[in-house]
Amino acid sequence: MGRVEQIGEAIYALYYELKHILYLLSESIYWSTLGRFDKMRLPFKGVLSLQMIRLGSSATAIVFLLTFLVGLTLSFQSAMMLETFGAGVFLVRGIAITMFMEIGPLMTAIILAGRSGSAITAEISSMVVQEEVKALRVMGIHPVQYLVLPRFQAMSMATPLLTMLANVAGCFAGYLVAALYIGLPTSIFISELRESLSIDIMAKSLFKGLVFGWIIALVAVSKGLSVRGGADAVGVATTKCVVFSITAIILTDAIFSFIFY
Repeated sequence: MGRVEQIGEAIYALYYELKHILYLLSESIYWSTLGRFDKMRLPFKGVLSLQMIRLGSSATAIVFLLTFLVGLTLSFQSAMMLETFGAGVFLVRGIAITMFMEIGPLMTAIILAGRSGSAITAEISSMVVQEEVKALRVMGIHPVQYLVLPRFQAMSMATPLLTMLANVAGCFAGYLVAALYIGLPTSIFISELRESLSIDIMAKSLFKGLVFGWIIALVAVSKGLSVRGGADAVGVATTKCVVFSITAIILTDAIFSFIFY
């Protein structure tokens, strides 16, 4: 194919991918709200809690550790610059707003995209290759209800909670730098932290975490369901899931920056 044909094929593939993701989003929202009263809804007890543990709870340690280290690095570098001008007290406001508005939600989403998103794609694509999804349809079980909905709901709850944990970890790292390097008293740190953070900032942080969780879950499921081929297609789908998810997360974060600021 020529260059024009390659560009057209890429645009059509992107259009098909977005169309499939929007379909999964509408189905997931319906079965999570109005679909609860639908007689066609199948009760899968225990599936949601299992996905919460696998996709969310198991990632608590790695999210806390990485965001703590990132917050520690940012705090230390900021403290060095602020101390030069005798404005070390402003470290608290800077690290709090940075963690809640940008670093916390973004780092959490990237970590979950590489960990939980790839796991979802690998699991579902293996089921497609082994024709287990076809078996679900033969038994009259809607794949969206059984495969997509539990993972969508699990990521919808786990990502905002992990985002708040990441924010706390970054602020705790800022406190260590402020106390040990600058010598800032704990009372002043808490006072500055309380003044810099508002309900609006916390709500925006949780909302960004929720949207990022939706992106991870829907992209991962979409890549898993659309896989074609044998065992090698599972690895290709997993790689595409991580790349597409992180790209979509960063692009969405940039859009949020224009909207919120």
